[in-house]
Amino acid sequence: MMVEIDMVMSRLSARRPVFCSEADFQHELAYELRRADPDLGVRLEQPLGSGMRGAIDILLIGEHRHALELKYLCKGMTATIDDEVTILRHQGAHDIRRYDVCKDILRMERYAERTGHGAAVLVLSNDPAYWQPRRRNDTVDAAFDLADQRQLGGTLGWGATAGAGTTKGRESVLEIHGSYPLVWRDYSDLDCRGGRFRFLWVPVAKRRMD
Repeated sequence: MMVEIDMVMSRLSARRPVFCSEADFQHELAYELRRADPDLGVRLEQPLGSGMRGAIDILLIGEHRHALELKYLCKGMTATIDDEVTILRHQGAHDIRRYDVCKDILRMERYAERTGHGAAVLVLSNDPAYWQPRRRNDTVDAAFDLADQRQLGGTLGWGATAGAGTTKGRESVLEIHGSYPLVWRDYSDLDCRGGRFRFLWVPVAKRRMD
């Protein structure tokens, strides 16, 4: 089973250029994956198993199994499409959300290692702060940078000046085994402020999905 992520996201964008929430994105992506392969089994919030806590956002069941973790990182925006108004609240807290994406990559690595299944992380965002190069490389979250064309991997930890409020619940250093080129791709453009969406696709398994 192969997932052609560019094709899937292109078809999804034509139907749904914006989502009202991460759950909305998850549901519509699962539907699009099923449309691409009607014989594909699709499960939402499947327990990780293999002694791991938590659930998989989307589990694909075919000749092989593939786990997908999703993130929908939003900048404030209001758009009207076909008389449907979508309002996105600005999430902010970029440092924390960068950490969480990197943690998802680590979780998918561990899942792939323990099960032998495929795995990937998919991030969709309309916030250029995630894909644009950083002006400074000495910020507390520099290790978790998700900028376009960066190579992500190795030991990732907070900078020495990170406050307890930032690191609470996220104190662990992340030991990412692989080395992942980060490439952001265009998803949609709603021709309004905050209306440009891009996605980041990070396959972490030995059986690559793209």
